Amino acid sequence: MKKFLAVILVLTMALSLIGCGGGTASKKQAIVGTWKAVDTENETEYGLGIEFTKDGKLRYGLTEDVLNNIIESNGSEGDVDDAMQGLDMLMSIEYKIKSDTEMEITASAMFGLAKETTTVEYSLNGDTLVFDGATFTRV
Repeated sequence: MKKFLAVILVLTMALSLIGCGGGTASKKQAIVGTWKAVDTENETEYGLGIEFTKDGKLRYGLTEDVLNNIIESNGSEGDVDDAMQGLDMLMSIEYKIKSDTEMEITASAMFGLAKETTTVEYSLNGDTLVFDGATFTRV
């Protein structure tokens, strides 16, 4: 009977550890994706977005709607793609989830010659992300 009780206690502890194991890895998985900036009060989209990648990269950019409008008015998708790739070469941003409310952002410019790290507050609730005071929704 004691062995049976010991096994039950061990299983209960193991399940509780698994259930409470929502660490930084699961937060990182939850934030991965593309987000667009919105004014939640007026439900206005600003045409700006951010993308968190699995490999820890953070990219700021224009939403697909805005890019399509630029392409339509200027007539060349290649020019827009070239401009965005040029920006990626000049500046790269990486993120690291530190806790449920903070992430570390490291921006490198000029091919890594200039580098700055800062801590940014965030909250994630389903498809709504509040990042450094701005509200984003998942695309």
